[in-house]
Amino acid sequence: MTSSNSTSGAEPRHVEPKGRAFALQIVAAQFVASGVLSLLGLVFSSQVAIAILVGGVICSLANLWLAIVAFRPVLGKPPGEILAAFYVGEIGKFVVTALLFLVVFTRFSLFKQPIYALLIFIAYALVQTMAWVYPLARSRLFNNKSAR
Repeated sequence: MTSSNSTSGAEPRHVEPKGRAFALQIVAAQFVASGVLSLLGLVFSSQVAIAILVGGVICSLANLWLAIVAFRPVLGKPPGEILAAFYVGEIGKFVVTALLFLVVFTRFSLFKQPIYALLIFIAYALVQTMAWVYPLARSRLFNNKSAR
């Protein structure tokens, strides 16, 4: 028996991942972006690459916390429980970010130098944009494939 959505000979429709799976894909894209940006930083020096990697990983780890905690409640739970999970996830993301920046800037003398501190913040901001770029790029990619 076939479903009402399928037609014979047609390509299967792309199904967007939901909730936690999609959030984890974004986090994976952030880790990849961190690595790519760090590799590009190697053109200048290993210290630049390390600073970029640190900024990207701080962002990625904080968003990993958010993805795991915010999407813990199963769909169908009361809205208050889902909202509370998002609040806990966002607060935790803020705390994780603050603690990681605190550790980096107090424990590692390299990152106390203004240029490396600036690189960490720039990398953090660039990697954070993956939360917007990844869904947009994914949407356009699959829209172009379905238009063929």
